[in-house]
Amino acid sequence: MTEQTRIHPHADSRDQAVKWIVRLHAGSVSEADSKELETWLAKDPLHRLEFEQASKMWAILDGTKALLHEEIDEAEHVWNRFSARQEPVVPRPRWSPAWLSAACAMAVLLVSTLWWAFMLPQSTEYRTAKGEQRQVTLADGSSVTLNTDTTMRVELSNTKRRIQLERGEAWFSVFHDEQRPFTVEVANGVVQDIGTEFIINRTAEYVDVSVMEGIVEVGLSDTSNRRPTGQPAVLRHGERVSYGRDGHMSPIGRFNQLTAGAWKDGQLIFQATPLQEVLREVSRYRTEDIRLLDQSLANIPVSGVFNIQDLSNFMQTLQDALPVRTTWVNSSLVIVERVAASTASR
Repeated sequence: MTEQTRIHPHADSRDQAVKWIVRLHAGSVSEADSKELETWLAKDPLHRLEFEQASKMWAILDGTKALLHEEIDEAEHVWNRFSARQEPVVPRPRWSPAWLSAACAMAVLLVSTLWWAFMLPQSTEYRTAKGEQRQVTLADGSSVTLNTDTTMRVELSNTKRRIQLERGEAWFSVFHDEQRPFTVEVANGVVQDIGTEFIINRTAEYVDVSVMEGIVEVGLSDTSNRRPTGQPAVLRHGERVSYGRDGHMSPIGRFNQLTAGAWKDGQLIFQATPLQEVLREVSRYRTEDIRLLDQSLANIPVSGVFNIQDLSNFMQTLQDALPVRTTWVNSSLVIVERVAASTASR
């Protein structure tokens, strides 16, 4: 087979984006053209990404505008002198359709040549404070919902989509693109999407990956170079794994999707969950420190549905259902302690 020149899978979208930028800056866009542009942008999230990148590239090249005009003038002058030897020169407007087409071709060539020099992966950081949740729509069409106290860094390019979850929890709904893998780096692991929705929760001790829909691969890696250190686990709908900094990954198991994703709807659902774990989870959404004074209470099971934003109701429910008393020591500390059976029954 004869070797042919390789064309980047997104080259056509990129060229179209550059041509639209040239037309817009040439002032030759009609109302019908504007509607056509809107339709083109809405057709594919990649179109909007390429258009935004082309706009940035144009802004970079805009500083050379005067030089480009001088070169065009010189080229016209040389052409006119050459043409005068052959036949009379017919005057034509500076931005005639022919010149506009030539400018488009020139711009496409110039931008394609310089694209990789300027268009390094775009890096954007997203954060949420304690108690805050935020939904982000990425330029590729994927969406991410950040849970409380979460930090995420996003890098998008024409060849890859790289996410770094530095802390916290996030729900990923990924737009499928075979040409650009969607990977999430979390501590000493890498999660790669194969067309799905999944939740990643990063704590100080472990990373938990839960698949709400579709399939993902979860693999451990060397944090210095991100090279795989073993065979990845393939998770499907309703499956979960956890891994720690010690390089150990748990067996694949099932999980309750209702409870795992309830936070996205502003709720916390517990089903016979130990009190210590319940308090730890509620504390993630509060600026107050919730402290259990009596460790003998740690494993008392708690069940119920609670509003994330209503701490007062949560504390009152604990007092009504368990032999405990909750006390606000000050604006930043709440303590939970045992009360005598006779006191609790009063």
